[in-house]
Amino acid sequence: MKKFTAAAFMFLICTTELLSTTAQIQRGTLRCKCPKTHSKPQIPIKNILSLKVFAPGPQCNKEEIIATLKKGQTCLDPNTAWVISLKEIYNRTDTRSN
Repeated sequence: MKKFTAAAFMFLICTTELLSTTAQIQRGTLRCKCPKTHSKPQIPIKNILSLKVFAPGPQCNKEEIIATLKKGQTCLDPNTAWVISLKEIYNRTDTRSN
Protein backbone atom coordinates (compact mmCIF):
# COMPACT_ATOMS: atom_id res chain seq x y z
CA MET A 1 0.00 0.00 0.00
CA LYS A 2 2.87 2.41 0.78
CA LYS A 3 4.39 1.92 -2.69
CA PHE A 4 1.07 2.66 -4.35
CA THR A 5 0.60 5.77 -2.23
CA ALA A 6 4.11 7.03 -3.02
CA ALA A 7 3.61 6.36 -6.74
CA ALA A 8 0.23 8.10 -6.70
CA PHE A 9 1.77 11.06 -4.87
CA MET A 10 4.61 11.35 -7.43
CA PHE A 11 2.08 11.13 -10.28
CA LEU A 12 0.07 13.93 -8.71
CA ILE A 13 3.14 16.14 -8.33
CA CYS A 14 4.24 15.55 -11.94
CA THR A 15 0.74 16.18 -13.29
CA THR A 16 0.41 19.39 -11.27
CA GLU A 17 3.79 20.63 -12.54
CA LEU A 18 2.86 19.85 -16.15
CA LEU A 19 -0.47 21.67 -15.82
CA SER A 20 1.24 24.65 -14.22
CA THR A 21 3.81 24.88 -17.03
CA THR A 22 1.08 24.55 -19.67
CA ALA A 23 -0.90 27.35 -18.01
CA GLN A 24 2.21 29.56 -17.94
CA ILE A 25 2.79 28.97 -21.64
CA GLN A 26 -0.81 29.86 -22.44
CA ARG A 27 -0.62 33.04 -20.33
CA GLY A 28 2.83 33.94 -21.68
CA THR A 29 4.30 34.20 -18.18
CA LEU A 30 7.39 32.07 -18.69
CA ARG A 31 10.52 33.21 -16.91
CA CYS A 32 12.62 34.64 -19.71
CA LYS A 33 15.88 36.37 -18.81
CA CYS A 34 15.19 39.23 -21.22
CA PRO A 35 11.92 41.09 -20.74
CA LYS A 36 13.26 43.87 -23.02
CA THR A 37 15.81 43.71 -25.82
CA HIS A 38 18.19 46.21 -27.37
CA SER A 39 18.23 46.59 -31.15
CA LYS A 40 19.34 50.19 -31.89
CA PRO A 41 21.84 51.71 -31.95
CA GLN A 42 24.23 48.93 -32.89
CA ILE A 43 26.76 48.15 -30.16
CA PRO A 44 30.35 48.12 -31.49
CA ILE A 45 31.88 44.64 -31.26
CA LYS A 46 34.91 46.05 -29.43
CA ASN A 47 32.60 47.01 -26.53
CA ILE A 48 31.26 43.47 -26.09
CA LEU A 49 33.25 41.35 -23.66
CA SER A 50 31.20 38.16 -24.08
CA LEU A 51 28.03 36.87 -25.65
CA LYS A 52 25.70 34.21 -24.24
CA VAL A 53 23.03 32.62 -26.40
CA PHE A 54 20.14 30.76 -24.77
CA ALA A 55 18.04 28.53 -27.00
CA PRO A 56 14.29 28.32 -26.50
CA GLY A 57 13.35 25.88 -23.76
CA PRO A 58 10.90 25.08 -21.00
CA GLN A 59 11.60 28.31 -19.10
CA CYS A 60 11.35 30.64 -22.11
CA ASN A 61 9.94 29.93 -25.56
CA LYS A 62 12.23 32.34 -27.42
CA GLU A 63 15.94 32.63 -28.13
CA GLU A 64 17.72 35.07 -25.83
CA ILE A 65 21.09 36.73 -26.38
CA ILE A 66 22.85 38.48 -23.52
CA ALA A 67 25.90 40.66 -24.19
CA THR A 68 28.30 41.48 -21.38
CA LEU A 69 29.69 45.00 -21.69
CA LYS A 70 32.13 46.93 -19.53
CA LYS A 71 29.18 48.62 -17.81
CA GLY A 72 27.02 45.51 -17.32
CA GLN A 73 24.81 43.21 -19.35
CA THR A 74 22.18 43.91 -21.96
CA CYS A 75 19.76 41.69 -23.83
CA LEU A 76 19.97 41.88 -27.60
CA ASP A 77 17.14 41.42 -30.09
CA PRO A 78 17.94 38.07 -31.79
CA ASN A 79 16.00 39.11 -34.92
CA THR A 80 18.09 42.21 -35.70
CA ALA A 81 20.57 41.86 -38.58
CA TRP A 82 23.61 43.14 -36.65
CA VAL A 83 22.87 40.80 -33.72
CA ILE A 84 22.60 37.83 -36.11
CA SER A 85 26.00 38.77 -37.60
CA LEU A 86 27.47 39.20 -34.13
CA LYS A 87 26.23 35.77 -33.11
CA GLU A 88 27.80 34.22 -36.23
CA ILE A 89 31.14 35.91 -35.45
CA TYR A 90 31.08 34.57 -31.89
CA ASN A 91 30.10 31.08 -33.13
CA ARG A 92 33.11 31.02 -35.49
CA THR A 93 35.41 32.19 -32.69
CA ASP A 94 34.10 29.50 -30.29
CA THR A 95 34.52 26.80 -32.95
CA ARG A 96 38.17 27.72 -33.58
CA SER A 97 39.09 27.76 -29.87
CA ASN A 98 37.81 24.19 -29.25
